[in-house]
Amino acid sequence: MLIDAAAKLEPEALRCPFPAYAELRERGVTFVEAANAYLVTRAEDIDAVLRDHETFSSRNAIGAPPIPPESELAKHVPFLLLSDEPAHSERRKLVQRAFTPSRLAKFEPRIRELCTRLVEGIRGRTEVDFMAEFAVPLPIAVITTVLGVPDEETASFRRLSEELASTVGNHAADPADIVRIAKEFAALLAPSLEAAAAAEEEDTILHTIAAAERTAGLPRHDSTRFVMELLIAGNVTTTDHLGNSMVLLAGDPELADRLRTDPSRLSYFIEESLRLESPIQGLFRMTTRDAEVGGVAIPAGSRVQVMYGSGNRDAALVERPDELDLARRSPSAHLAFGKGVHSCLGNILARLESRVALETLLGSISRIELAVGPDAVDYLPSFVNRGPQALPLRLTW
Repeated sequence: MLIDAAAKLEPEALRCPFPAYAELRERGVTFVEAANAYLVTRAEDIDAVLRDHETFSSRNAIGAPPIPPESELAKHVPFLLLSDEPAHSERRKLVQRAFTPSRLAKFEPRIRELCTRLVEGIRGRTEVDFMAEFAVPLPIAVITTVLGVPDEETASFRRLSEELASTVGNHAADPADIVRIAKEFAALLAPSLEAAAAAEEEDTILHTIAAAERTAGLPRHDSTRFVMELLIAGNVTTTDHLGNSMVLLAGDPELADRLRTDPSRLSYFIEESLRLESPIQGLFRMTTRDAEVGGVAIPAGSRVQVMYGSGNRDAALVERPDELDLARRSPSAHLAFGKGVHSCLGNILARLESRVALETLLGSISRIELAVGPDAVDYLPSFVNRGPQALPLRLTW
């Protein structure tokens, strides 16, 4: 069955999970043994689950069982993602001011500089791996800039964030590996946190978190996992989004030409790319009490997987959901950034980075094509993160 293939992370199902999603939407809320979860795939049901944070706890958002608070692992797991109210909102407020449009706009010149440098590094080459040459190095450089960590640490932070992200949505992940990675990350970050704590406040997230240590009593180990979570969220998901966007553009040169001719449509393209190819396909919740979703009873203590990638292709959410439309009336009305209290904190930065990156790429390259057949593009072995592992492109300058 399509559903079983998707749950078992088979390559073809990873490349194109959308027929399985359509089958699941027809069936409604369904318990899938291979995922050990009730899959919620219709947009209306997803919205209901995400907004009812009392019934549907985020303690297992990445799919693992809830972690005992006294365990070693609990000291190294995401600070925001796995927290419930009221702790979640209190933690979010500590850094929310660092993600406002006005503060993030100050980083646009630096983002444009980074994009230009990467394009110049491949200029004149007719074939490149877009992931290795652009989609991977750009987001880590941007998020480390916004965080305020030294440039020379970028490669190490990228390696650690990729190692940690690979454990998400991976049934075979070893908790001991998570602890090892987190401890290495903490040791690498410590000097930067110390420097931020001693310096005058600047417009970086690290200084914002250091201020929270002083004024809100945020413990250092929580500061560390806070930074680690923000680094991963601002790195891996944006890499995947850039890769997914380039697959769409490479598969439709006329679309790329239209965006070059009419850059005002670029924001619409970014929203459609997020909707059609959500970099986060779904996250988990756990029921705190007996619940009912879409007419299906779900017992207390059950795992629930909310499938953003499916909800975004629900005809009840948008007309012609499998089509890319640059003239949608409400282009941002999708689920790629979640809904409710856990909606993505970094969505403004993600949109800014995507816009500048695509402006730079489309303004420099006259034609973009896949250098391999669509079936030869391999996707990440995860039912949470969606993006190409490699993306060979043929470029015309």
